[in-house]
Amino acid sequence: MQQAKAGEARKNNADTKTNRKQSHYAAKRQRNRAQSVHDQQDSRKGGQTEQLRIIPLGGLDGIGKNMTVFEYKDDVIVVDAGLMFPDDDHPGVDLILPDYTYLLENAEKLRGIVITHGHEDHTGALPYLLKDLGLKVPIYSSKLTLGLIEGKLSEFRIKNAELREVKTANRIRLGSFVLEFFAVNHSIPAAMGVFITTPVGNVLHTGDFKLDQTPIDGVATDYGAITRFAHAGVDLLLSDSTNAANTSFTRSEAEVGKVLRQIITGAEQRVIVASFSSHIHRIQQVCDAARAANRKVAVTGRSMLTNTQIARDLGYLNVSSDSIVDAYAARDIPPNKVVILCTGSQGEPLSALARMANSEHRTVEIGEGDTVILSATPVPGNEKAVTRIINALSKIGADVYDKQRALVHVSGHGGAEELKLMLALSRPRYFMPVHGEARHLRAHARLAEDMGIPSRNIFVLENGESLVLSQDGVRRSESVESGIIYVDGLSVGDVSNVVLKDRQTLASDGIATVVVMLRKRDSKAAGDPEIIMRGVSGGDDPELLADSIRVVSRTVANFAHEHRNNPNRLQRAIRESLSKLLWERVRRRPMIIPIIMDV
Repeated sequence: MQQAKAGEARKNNADTKTNRKQSHYAAKRQRNRAQSVHDQQDSRKGGQTEQLRIIPLGGLDGIGKNMTVFEYKDDVIVVDAGLMFPDDDHPGVDLILPDYTYLLENAEKLRGIVITHGHEDHTGALPYLLKDLGLKVPIYSSKLTLGLIEGKLSEFRIKNAELREVKTANRIRLGSFVLEFFAVNHSIPAAMGVFITTPVGNVLHTGDFKLDQTPIDGVATDYGAITRFAHAGVDLLLSDSTNAANTSFTRSEAEVGKVLRQIITGAEQRVIVASFSSHIHRIQQVCDAARAANRKVAVTGRSMLTNTQIARDLGYLNVSSDSIVDAYAARDIPPNKVVILCTGSQGEPLSALARMANSEHRTVEIGEGDTVILSATPVPGNEKAVTRIINALSKIGADVYDKQRALVHVSGHGGAEELKLMLALSRPRYFMPVHGEARHLRAHARLAEDMGIPSRNIFVLENGESLVLSQDGVRRSESVESGIIYVDGLSVGDVSNVVLKDRQTLASDGIATVVVMLRKRDSKAAGDPEIIMRGVSGGDDPELLADSIRVVSRTVANFAHEHRNNPNRLQRAIRESLSKLLWERVRRRPMIIPIIMDV
């Protein structure tokens, strides 16, 4: 009962904060409307050129958080709304979102959200954005992507979304925008790029892509559509930069299938394959290899179970019902007759593979001689976690395959030669690399220069910076509010850099609590201070503890008389004196919390 009340209280608190947010941005939108009317009047008087504004809110500072705003007069559309997963620099943080404040302030202009494909770095921010908007917004994407989005929104109990399926070669109008979708090849089926036509010019957004000539589902990037867009005129190209530093072509997904088949066929015992749950192409190849080896497939891991079911229901995953068994039933199947398909390729501590490696999984226990395939590349920041999993599996005696040992993974992003081919096909006047870290964006910019685009026509932006496209060309424009939003449990946007710094200090240097009791009548110490150290190197050394007590006692004697007039002065003095001692003795600066009590 108490837990239920606490949960309800948290929900009510979250709802209250959401309502406050919506009220704040509603007032901001009212001011924006008045300003917009004023600006339009000034524009008509001054004869200013109409313009399309392109504002990347995410995707230009790392792998993830992809979100780009297109604004023309009173119409706004958004391409992608993704998240990024935290690394070691973000202790306690669950997810990282782009700061979409600009969208909330201009929500009445929002005509629709376009999602290029179903990966988390393009869809993961949708539930949070829709909840904060509080408006019914149409979302356009392919059937598979919408299926994955629908499952995600249902988890958040979000109903203010209108899911609208589009197919390649479809054209739709959203206010002043005309959008045409085209197929691109990626590591998930039904990925698309979009050609955006406006009254002042045309923009081609590739989404994530590669130019795989032997795609396993037969759907290749639509070169004909790209050539047609080039004839219509591509004023600005926004192109995926993730693999711009890879100097060659990205190898075909079909080559991974051959290697998976060899490993699974040659394995003498159980085979466990860890992959991204959204990598439907890879899941298909695992199922094909299992069938060829006369093995059943057992699926475990919540997101893997959900996504495989959605893909099967929508016809994107071709595997018969008698080939798939429940993970519980897999325990009764001989080890040489089963393949376990699971999550955990990134070393996530609560994933199915991590629990197997730690002998904590409810249904699967990895034994000596089992084969484990990590069919993914670690996302930057996850390398240590993946290495820990590999070491744990090796101690058990499992035979582990990763990308360094065999071709069990290829990227879904085109290498430099494919990016150059995209530039050659689309023939843009101006170019803006997107989707990558700074080094990827700049490598892509150099490729564009090699392809003959003048450097003055290439724009490498930061999140929040913007471009304007008009009949006069493309130029930089003013920035908007941008940054990142941390998701920490039920808290969204409440984690500041100060909180993160405190967590990092606690993790690396520990904490020291100092309790000092002062007599009210004369502000003198009532006994020795009590010092408790946790996570401090040498904190259990009696000599260090005694010296710490002496230092704090001396500080209290010198500053206690000021406590009544300036209580913060004594706390600051205690913190500084003890910090100096600990740095001299153990070369650590723990978080020091002085507590002053009047007795």
